[in-house]
Amino acid sequence: MARSKMKKSTVQMIAIILLSVLSGLAIYTYTSGVESRIRASEKTTPIYITLKQIPIGTALGSAINQGYIEQKQFPVVSVPSKAITLVNTANANLVALQTLQPGQILLENNFGVTAANTGALVIPDGQLAVTVTMSDPAHVAGFLQPGSEITIFVSGSKGKNKFTDVLIARTQVLAIGSQVLPSTNGGTSNNTSPLITVAVSPDEAKQLIHAAQTLSLYFGLRTAGVDFGTSAAVTDENLLG
Repeated sequence: MARSKMKKSTVQMIAIILLSVLSGLAIYTYTSGVESRIRASEKTTPIYITLKQIPIGTALGSAINQGYIEQKQFPVVSVPSKAITLVNTANANLVALQTLQPGQILLENNFGVTAANTGALVIPDGQLAVTVTMSDPAHVAGFLQPGSEITIFVSGSKGKNKFTDVLIARTQVLAIGSQVLPSTNGGTSNNTSPLITVAVSPDEAKQLIHAAQTLSLYFGLRTAGVDFGTSAAVTDENLLG
């Protein structure tokens, strides 16, 4: 009887020891993971942030020399995957493909190898500049500026049914009349010209020119989060759902 109790006590002791060891391993594993995450969050890398508005066509190196950009250390875990972390001879001559606003983290796709420069108008490489005539409401009154990103809508008729749809989801305003640079005071444009020049791909250029000649265009001033998804055209039949 005594021997049975002793054997039972020994088994319980071994079980307790095993549980203690396993608990210790679990705690060690957890704390090691926490420490690793803390160390990772403490690691930093240099990034570049805009201090002033950078006009389209400005070389990266020139923007830095002119004080438009500053370098900051940022936690590695918070840095966008395409952030520029080094400026050297390989990218210093790349030019801004769109107007960059103060406070932006500079990304690789903000700059390109070349941008066509015809007179004062800078056109992103691989795109065309197309000018259309717009009424005040249709081009967001005086709130558009060179560098603004817009969505272009088109309205017309298919048979007896009228429709409105997205023609070009995202493009950039290159000029308003003869104004090719944004307003320096950050306010609305003083140029009320109805002539709006945008940057479009070759296929978009054909669509835009055809629509400008045969249908009605309307611009929308957009933000980065705008997403039309798979939304269909609005017609007389589905206007109210």
